[in-house]
Amino acid sequence: MCWMFYILDIIAMAAVYSGIHLKLKSSKTSWEDKLKLAQFAWISHQCFLPNKEQVLLDWVSHTLVSCYKKLKLSDEIIEKLWLYLDNILRSRKLQSLFKNGKTITLRFSIAQVMNERLSIAYTQKNMANIGTVLSCCRSILSMPPLSIVYTAKFELLVDLLSKLSWLTCWQLSLEDAVSSQLFEILQLTFRQYLSIQRQQANANRVFGQVTKHLLQPCLLLKHLLTAGAWTQADDNCIRQHVSREIRNSVETLLRDGVFQAELLLSYREELLPEKEPHNLKKGALKSLLLPVSTIQTALKDANFCQPALHGKVVANSVPLLFKLFLESYSKAENHLVCFHMLTRLFGCLKISCLQEELWNDQLLPSEWSPELLSVEQLLNSVLSSDIYNVAVDRIRHKEVQFHFYRQLAQMLANHSQAAIPAWFRCIKALISLNHLIVEPDLDDLVASAWIDAEVCEPRTKKAQEAFVNVLFQTYAKLRQFQKLFHEVLSVVCRPAAEELRLPILPSGIRSKLCDCLLDLPPNQILDVVSLILEKCKTFIIPEVKGDSDMAMKLHSMSALLHSVLFNMRSLDDSTPLTIVCRTQSLMEMMRGEIIQALFNLLKNCLAEEAEPELWEEKVGDSALLLACTWVATDTLFDLNCSKYTSPLTKAAFAVADSTLNCWDFSVFLPGLEAQSWDKITKILGRSSSASKYCIEWLVLQKMKMVLMHASSQTEASCRTLQLSAAFIVHSGKLCMNREKTEPWDGNVDTVNSLTYPAAHWHLVVSNLPILFPWFSLNDTLYVADVLLKTLLVNQRQGYSADHDGDSFITLGKVSEDFLHSPLLPEMRVLHSAFISCIAQCCASVLYPTVQNVARQPLQQLSAANIPWCDVVPCGYVANSESSDDSSMCWATVEEVAQKILALVKKRSSVTLEEEHIKRLMNLLEIMSSLNLECLFPLDHARCFVLLVSLTVNTKVKVDCSEALSLKFLGTCFYLLACLLTGRSVSASFKVWHASDVLEAILTSMFATCKTFASVLTAAPWDEFLHRIQIFLEHYFQAILERRQSVKQNMEKVTSFLATCRQSAVKDWNPAADRLLLVALTAKCHVLTLHLQQQHGKWQASGMLPVLLEQAVLQTGEAIQVYLRNSTKCQSLPLAFIPCVTTLLKADSACTQTVGLVAGDSKPNNPTESVQYQQLSHGELYRRFYIQILRELDLAGGNVQFLSSALQFLAVFCSMPDLYPQQEASVVVFHTIRKLLAGPGVAIQVIQDLETPLMELIAQLVGHCNTDDFCIMLRLVLEGLDVGNIWKQNPEDVLSAITLLKVLLGCPLSGEKEKMFWLSSPQIITALVALAKEASQGQVSVPVLIVSILETTAVLLRQGEGIISNPHHVTLVFNILLSVPLDHLKTEDYSSIFLGIHEVLFAILQCHPKVMLKAPSSFLNSFHRLVVSVMHEGRQKGDRGNTDEFEVIVKCAHLVERMYSYIAAKTEEFTILSAFIVAQYVIELQKVTLHPAVKKHLTEGIYHILDLCIERDIKFLNASLPMGVREVLKELHRDYAHYHKALKQGDEKYTA
Repeated sequence: MCWMFYILDIIAMAAVYSGIHLKLKSSKTSWEDKLKLAQFAWISHQCFLPNKEQVLLDWVSHTLVSCYKKLKLSDEIIEKLWLYLDNILRSRKLQSLFKNGKTITLRFSIAQVMNERLSIAYTQKNMANIGTVLSCCRSILSMPPLSIVYTAKFELLVDLLSKLSWLTCWQLSLEDAVSSQLFEILQLTFRQYLSIQRQQANANRVFGQVTKHLLQPCLLLKHLLTAGAWTQADDNCIRQHVSREIRNSVETLLRDGVFQAELLLSYREELLPEKEPHNLKKGALKSLLLPVSTIQTALKDANFCQPALHGKVVANSVPLLFKLFLESYSKAENHLVCFHMLTRLFGCLKISCLQEELWNDQLLPSEWSPELLSVEQLLNSVLSSDIYNVAVDRIRHKEVQFHFYRQLAQMLANHSQAAIPAWFRCIKALISLNHLIVEPDLDDLVASAWIDAEVCEPRTKKAQEAFVNVLFQTYAKLRQFQKLFHEVLSVVCRPAAEELRLPILPSGIRSKLCDCLLDLPPNQILDVVSLILEKCKTFIIPEVKGDSDMAMKLHSMSALLHSVLFNMRSLDDSTPLTIVCRTQSLMEMMRGEIIQALFNLLKNCLAEEAEPELWEEKVGDSALLLACTWVATDTLFDLNCSKYTSPLTKAAFAVADSTLNCWDFSVFLPGLEAQSWDKITKILGRSSSASKYCIEWLVLQKMKMVLMHASSQTEASCRTLQLSAAFIVHSGKLCMNREKTEPWDGNVDTVNSLTYPAAHWHLVVSNLPILFPWFSLNDTLYVADVLLKTLLVNQRQGYSADHDGDSFITLGKVSEDFLHSPLLPEMRVLHSAFISCIAQCCASVLYPTVQNVARQPLQQLSAANIPWCDVVPCGYVANSESSDDSSMCWATVEEVAQKILALVKKRSSVTLEEEHIKRLMNLLEIMSSLNLECLFPLDHARCFVLLVSLTVNTKVKVDCSEALSLKFLGTCFYLLACLLTGRSVSASFKVWHASDVLEAILTSMFATCKTFASVLTAAPWDEFLHRIQIFLEHYFQAILERRQSVKQNMEKVTSFLATCRQSAVKDWNPAADRLLLVALTAKCHVLTLHLQQQHGKWQASGMLPVLLEQAVLQTGEAIQVYLRNSTKCQSLPLAFIPCVTTLLKADSACTQTVGLVAGDSKPNNPTESVQYQQLSHGELYRRFYIQILRELDLAGGNVQFLSSALQFLAVFCSMPDLYPQQEASVVVFHTIRKLLAGPGVAIQVIQDLETPLMELIAQLVGHCNTDDFCIMLRLVLEGLDVGNIWKQNPEDVLSAITLLKVLLGCPLSGEKEKMFWLSSPQIITALVALAKEASQGQVSVPVLIVSILETTAVLLRQGEGIISNPHHVTLVFNILLSVPLDHLKTEDYSSIFLGIHEVLFAILQCHPKVMLKAPSSFLNSFHRLVVSVMHEGRQKGDRGNTDEFEVIVKCAHLVERMYSYIAAKTEEFTILSAFIVAQYVIELQKVTLHPAVKKHLTEGIYHILDLCIERDIKFLNASLPMGVREVLKELHRDYAHYHKALKQGDEKYTA
């Protein structure tokens, strides 16, 4: 505090303490000195004044009060006085005085002064120096002895709350950050006020105070808090918690102050003036208020906020006040009062003037949205409180409510606001109240809210769909669906507002209609169909000729009829005959009087020379759409209903055996001859995309008809099918290259020029199983080309899977789905053609301008004159020259392969720019989706040659991204590796020698790697090396497994690698040398594995051991050279641990086989044995071993390094002769223990290292002696000491538990096994102590508890039959009972739950003696799981995260499994089965379970009920409490009905 600086100034006054009071009152003492004296007197223990604290508090209070009356002081002195008062109020000294019971009071006048100061700040709009006053206010309100200055005078508290509210509103209206101090004080004041308000006895007085002083600021405050835009500087706590609490306080204040129960009589008298008051004394009328008028006056007062805000504040406040009114008074007898309150509050809105037919007072566009939102909330409140009863309103109240809502509906219909979502929701709410409210305006509403509404914004679309859905649902329930559609059709038949009509059924509304049609009875749907057909027949078709508007109406009618017929339920054999007959009659009318009439009109009006007019185009679209609809519906009815007679059935047999042009649809519509169909389809297909799609669809239907009804495939029918397939595929050829397309919603009537490409491609691809057998080669190539192009476009545009929802269809999505489907590989010709297209695309990227054929060999891989597939579709006759064609194909691929190798020798390559690489990457991504492992030989060979060419015949431009280049090469090698694991791998070597390909690849890569010097430590480089290593391993494996020229190929590779190594010694490059090391390591690895797998088969020749020996020598020398050079370059050699590990394994395998004679299993003499067992690079291995041990402590959480290091140590420790004499297994074990206890090693790292760690410890344990094992065991036990927890060393405990778990997985025998299991009681005791201690600290739970449980479960399983004393096992129950299951994260809860379950299962299965001795302990532990999963799986309103709930369901499934395990142990648990059931139902009675959780738990307890006999159930019914007994009865009833009956049925058929 700064007060101590004043001590030296007034030290001379220390002797006059007794006169300090006079000094403070003296006018001669300056105010600066008075403040110093007062401050010193407050803090000094040597100043003795009677009642000093009260005197000083009175002095400063009196002074401040005087400052605002007659005393004139400077602003600086006044601020210091406020600061002095604030320091006193916040001092610990004052708080301790109150705690000790001393009475200190404040004057009421100080509260008035504080209120006045806040009022001045608000009036002057100046927050300067107000912080101290706010702090004083907070301190006073926080201390009950002082807060009496406000709580004793209700008016002062009201005034304070009013001033603070106005001040907060002003600050919220600014763009600056909001003061958290002001919010905290406002929050505190609300609490005090609400507490005092509830104690007020005079309801009228409270109402008057609230409406006069608090109503307006509180409503404005709530609006600003709700709608205000927060800034980034605002405190997040204010935004969320404090803001929400203040809004709730405002609602409580208004509810308790304005709508008290005592005021209901006043509201009734004012709102129901026509009713005579009952049971009232005459004098009582004088005391009645006019509460509604008072509220209206406050709301209509435009002066309490800015004019621009007033309308929004009122619109936001009216629904709130009505909601609070309903909460207070909404009872059955008060519903009419509530309604009249609604009308009065509605009158405060600006929109109410429109209801009164004051049409000149139009609202501004910006005012419509808040007004409509307010009306929506009012109507929703009416709906939720159910204050509108149609019958009561009509019988008792002369439909007063109905007339109000009717006027409101009329106003909404007359003032369409289709751009505002709330407008739709208001109409929806009115329909929900009573459909008769909107029925007189139904046609206008259908027009403005549906047919003519141009809605684009998603929120508005959703509101419109909800409104239309309510229309559908309402009239469907009323069985008046045809009445609704009569209005819809009348609107459609009106003159269009614009030249082009909007689609009558957008996708959202269409889906709502489809859902509704499924539930409608067929008669109502047929009524709708009849209405549409009659409208078309009588109103539209006679006038459509030459009238574009009529043609547009016809198209809308066609779309509507199509949706109705396509989505209604099909007729079937259960359909009544009258419905079938009526349907058949309507279908005949549709074909004969509508479709036929339209085609006759088109036949007479269309002219081949000129383009069709707009009306002709729309009539054609409608006629073809109706034809498609009729054919599809008629076929569906004919297939599903035997009582339905289709006119197509007889014609189908005729067309199947005849030759018709693909566009001749006389089979469907016999009224037109072939020439007329030719004319109509050509003209309409040329001018209209929708007509073109319908024609394609009709041709496809005719193909299906031919295939279904043809007695046998004749040459004529095959020709028809081929022409039809070609027509469908090539019909949209010109449109598939359009740059601008749109997604298609899947409905025929929405096809237009922009959606046609997606619709056409979807039709082709989805029907390929029908079309493909009849494709010619050109058709197949075209489809493959379109497939590839659309996939590439999809990659460039990056269409998301949910583009406007999954229901929308795009070109890319159709192609992507087909690419990943199993259909493409089944269509071998198409599959081969697709590979040809990929090869052609790659060639066009690599050789766009090269004319020399020798320099562009990839073009030959996709030559159109070569049949790349040896099969033909079933619709064509096979060629007898297929064998010659196959030879030609292989010769071409071999020629291309040799040209590629020649280009490598000439060092001729294509320079790729970044754009080229990206295009090639897209093609490679598509190729990776082709399931390369299952290609046929010729396609396999082509892909292999193509990928090799991309790898060896390209180089990257200097300025290209190195990371992108590495990714491109890595992808090529990844795909090559996939091919080498395929079923046709031998095809890769059919066109060139294996060694030549490998030499070309490595030569090219050595040259390329020299450009990657700057990325040798980056992730892309490591990924590239990893992929090329995998490729090389697969390649060497393929060479060895083929067994053709193995020695020749491997010797050539060895010679080539030796040459490369010599070059590396002379001209060292780190990247190239690293690549060489990868190649040598891959060779060593494959030879070692192959030698181990083929042991005994190659010994006669001795070829494989020789090859391996050469590889070991080469690799070892390469590693040493690299290490010498990298040391100079200060590079870490530890990155090459995997190489050294592979070399060590190969060296070991090599020394074990060198010198063995065929058929011998041992060397001839001991001297040779010693010689053969010497490793080639022993010193290198020892050096790495020492360095790894040194670096392990510094590795931290580097999983890649640790994994490699542990793998090397495991191999190294498997060869004890390599150990230095001073080293032993204990040293390595101790190092691993320190590593696991390191600060950077998290539990996830330990889990990732579990496998290499297990291998290493197994080698250590296997090769160590008993003394060393004893030391290891002692180290583990030291780590399990509970003292480590007390010393805050949980890492040591986790390290020991991990090592213990690893030891349990190691094979032990002899003395080591005996020693370990003799320590098991000590281990179990230590684990129990650790679990109890760790359970007390939440931080340790996720780390230690899970590890303890997992280790305990493994210990119990491994100790089956070994741990003989059941007492030792029963100690484990202490762990299970102490582990926490509450207040855990979901992932921790799942792990602990599973751990407990596994321990219980291990006890149940492996230790039956424990189950006989302590079944109750087992059941108590298991019951914790049951209670926990019931608590977590209880029914909630909002389940929150779905993944979290899935965890709970899995835990419930574990409980079910455990119940079944317990039931299987009938000997141990038969007696306790009733106890288990009792525990279950007692807990079940406390909660309501989620169905998914309850299903598992119920199925589990049913297994226990199987053990219960009738006597047990009677005992439970007699002993359980009443509520639990009911739960048991319901459970047993369901058990008997479902489970027991099923079980008995199964037993009946069980031997």
